[in-house]
Amino acid sequence: MTTSVRLITLTLMTLILTGCPMNDSNSSDNPPSGPRTPQEIMRDGNHLINEPSVYLQQHAHNPMDWYPWGEEALARARAEDKPIFLSIGYSSCHWCHVMEHEVFEHIDVAEFMNEHFICIKVDREERPDLDSVYMEAVQMITGRGGWPMSVFLTPNLEPFHGGTYFPKDHFMQLVGQIVTIYNEKRNDLENQAGQIAERIASASMTNETAGGPLDDDHLAAAVASGKESYDPINAGFDQGQKFPTPVKWRFLLHEHRRRGDEELAEMIIATLEAMQSGGIYDHVGGGFHRYTVDVRWTVPHFEKMLYDNGQLAGLFLEAGVVFDRSDFTATGLDVCDFLLADMQGDEGGFFGSYDADSGGEEGTYYVWSRDDITAAVGETDGPALADVLGITIKGNFEQSGSSVLTRRADLDRIAAERDRSVEELEALFPRYRNILRKVRDERTPPGLDRKIITSWNGLAIASLAQGYAVTGEAKYLDGARKTADFLLENHRDKDGSLSRSSSEGRTRGEGILDDYAFFADGLMEIYQVSGDTQYLRAAKELIDFARAEFRREEGGFYMASRQADSPLGRRVDYFDSVIPSGMAVMFTDMIKLGALTGETVYLTEVKNDLERWSGLLERAGMGMAWWFDAAARLIGPYHDVVIAGDPADPATIALSRTILELLPASAVISLIPADGADKDLLAVAPALDGKKSVNGAPTAFVCEFGICQAPTSDPDTMRTQILQGWRK
Repeated sequence: MTTSVRLITLTLMTLILTGCPMNDSNSSDNPPSGPRTPQEIMRDGNHLINEPSVYLQQHAHNPMDWYPWGEEALARARAEDKPIFLSIGYSSCHWCHVMEHEVFEHIDVAEFMNEHFICIKVDREERPDLDSVYMEAVQMITGRGGWPMSVFLTPNLEPFHGGTYFPKDHFMQLVGQIVTIYNEKRNDLENQAGQIAERIASASMTNETAGGPLDDDHLAAAVASGKESYDPINAGFDQGQKFPTPVKWRFLLHEHRRRGDEELAEMIIATLEAMQSGGIYDHVGGGFHRYTVDVRWTVPHFEKMLYDNGQLAGLFLEAGVVFDRSDFTATGLDVCDFLLADMQGDEGGFFGSYDADSGGEEGTYYVWSRDDITAAVGETDGPALADVLGITIKGNFEQSGSSVLTRRADLDRIAAERDRSVEELEALFPRYRNILRKVRDERTPPGLDRKIITSWNGLAIASLAQGYAVTGEAKYLDGARKTADFLLENHRDKDGSLSRSSSEGRTRGEGILDDYAFFADGLMEIYQVSGDTQYLRAAKELIDFARAEFRREEGGFYMASRQADSPLGRRVDYFDSVIPSGMAVMFTDMIKLGALTGETVYLTEVKNDLERWSGLLERAGMGMAWWFDAAARLIGPYHDVVIAGDPADPATIALSRTILELLPASAVISLIPADGADKDLLAVAPALDGKKSVNGAPTAFVCEFGICQAPTSDPDTMRTQILQGWRK
């Protein structure tokens, strides 16, 4: 935090916390002017009543007179000259539910807030742009952030105070003091709010520190920073809580493939083993939870997010290929199966998340006692299966006597104690998994937020396409196509713009850069494994739309489009978080598209942008991992591979399976007919012109940005060409 902002914050905090008396909401000087009572609002619903968002619907019958973000609420704040209380959260957020129950459901809270504030609820998954800008304000004011986010704004949307979760007594003291300051020290408050807003608006423009072209030394430095933060005892990065951070591990996996760095290989393997064997993985139902609260990957925060699973499936699939680990491949496919079975709607879109809570309590759906296991599978195998799944009499979940399941037990020890073979023990869980699932299905399930978020669906599409590449199983490609077709039909407008999300068939929010970038990447993955032109064309259209509507004159991309409602100005989001930076994904998209189509303008733009921020990249290290992944593709070698042949010909299949099963980080792929690309594909990808089978045999062309090696019909020769400059 800068000195000027720190002084602003301290001044405001002093005003708020030094004994200003709370205004009496029942003062006879300010009688109610006829608004609905909290009881009437609870009965009939507030202004969220018709919103499709599950999170907003959860608050639709609070006694507080919540509004969704929009002109009605903002105009009322201006007209009545009242401060805005902005509360931002999401449906699977445990502490959001706690604050609702402890604060927002209370009549006395509602009476005060409805009289003195305009109260606005935002689903952060629908409006990540608003979440981003006001989260920066909260972090600037308090030094930390999180959800629920609680922000107080002037009527012109400038933040003057904020925080996260507040218990009721603290909240009521705070809002009373804010009202006093707002009425009695308005000029001071507005001056400070204006300075905070100015700092936020300018923050996105301060990081352009050119340092020249990026090279292998820059990537090596980023890898070194990843090694420095590695936890050699528990694997993963050295944190008190363990987050999977797939974007960082995917970058490091790619760097291992380039460099053959065995230390990286050991780190990646140990981390993926810890994830797939720990409690962060749902061994009964499939899919990863959001993070673990302990360092040993055992007890999770039980949310399941589409964005985590959409990335982790692909990470495990690629690691399975690179390390020849069938268990990693099986985990990746198990996640894909979980997505298709439990998170995909009938029309094709993937839902956003599963709640952490089940029937109002966190974790009860997922944990088991030894007696639970024996009751499910019987006395013969129950005790041994409980041992295999790490279930103890004491339990590992809080003090419940129940355990989060793990798959890291010492089978040799259990075999000796139970007088059973290791092979018998290994077979127990696969034999009884479906039975455990059926028993668990009888419990109260966690809530499912059926919001369909464009960018997160793009992540899932990409992993499903990779699942097809590895296995050749049609269900994965069919699932990817179904989702892509749904989004193209329902989330894309006639002008080419995307909606951020949809719920109950209604779209909400303008798409942000992430939506265009992640969806375009998923579409290109489908094209590469299927050869279907429509998906490459759609990806190109999305990328070109983003270049027109999100592009900054100074280079790079804004988070929001030119048409977006952007209080405090449009932001630039540089850093990876639990998902990669939208700008970094757009860079990789443009590199892939340039390689597939031969249009060098995309490559030139990315090269210039990466050089523009090379100074920032040097300082950020693994915080900008996916930028470095984009840089690696430009540094190269990076190949575009064309296979021309009859798709039913076994020789064509041999060529295509060789490259698809490789899941190359070093190449993109076009599968075209023996006599060459048709006019529709050539209109999108002119670089394919002239490429066709040679002497009647299926033929592979391995090129690097227009410079091609000798055509070949031999899968091994093609593989060697693709891996030139790479180790795996």
